[in-house]
Amino acid sequence: MNTTQRVRLGQLPDIARLCLRQVHGGKRPPNPWAFQGPDGHGENIWVFAHRRTQQVIYSFSPTLDVCASFYPAFNGTDHARTGSIEGFHDMKQLPYNGKKTKPAKLRKDYWAPMAKIELPRGHGNVGRVVFQKLRELKHLHEVSWDDSLLYKKPIEYNEAEKKAAAKRAAEKEPEPLFTRSKAQRGKALNAQKANSVADMAAVLGSGGPGNKIESTETAGLKLPVRVIWSDINDAGYAEKWPRNVKHTEQVEPVAETALPADVEVAA
Repeated sequence: MNTTQRVRLGQLPDIARLCLRQVHGGKRPPNPWAFQGPDGHGENIWVFAHRRTQQVIYSFSPTLDVCASFYPAFNGTDHARTGSIEGFHDMKQLPYNGKKTKPAKLRKDYWAPMAKIELPRGHGNVGRVVFQKLRELKHLHEVSWDDSLLYKKPIEYNEAEKKAAAKRAAEKEPEPLFTRSKAQRGKALNAQKANSVADMAAVLGSGGPGNKIESTETAGLKLPVRVIWSDINDAGYAEKWPRNVKHTEQVEPVAETALPADVEVAA
């Protein structure tokens, strides 16, 4: 009897610790002295896609640092050779999926804006959460995939494989499975354009825990979002879009970044 009482008394510090954690573990108010970011930070999200590999980069900036390499110049003395800190964070979004699957630097002639996500003014905090969710889902696609990635799609068949598939179809046999090589699997993992569009539809429709698209003040009310596409047909990669998302096609030309002085002279 005394042993049982001693065990229960020994649990009192843990119970007190749990109570204090509940009291002090609530959401802290924003610190007015902390870094708040530029005005409107998070209200616009740009989605860049590689023209050949269909790799995707999310950014809060309308342009990528095309001079960026994987190693930034932290001392700020050699930006022309190694790129800036912003470009370093863009390069971090590109995983290594095998030999020659990750570029050494971002080239302006290969990367172009695919879409721009616009949120209402004053809701930058929501945009930052959307940005976080999109990057997390992109990383999940790159590290967690099923066995379908191991096999070629019919559009990837060579002539011999097309003949073998046609022969199997004529004999009413199951469709053959042709295995991708290591390099082909790396290219398939790089192609995240279709997955990114589907992720945009899911996140902007208030999908996932911690998403702030749905207002807490008015239950069931979602923030209106506008997506500006460079090619409106890219929106078809998603099976369904939420009603709070409006689509428009980009009509303004994309602003080009200036070339370095030595390149202009050489041209």
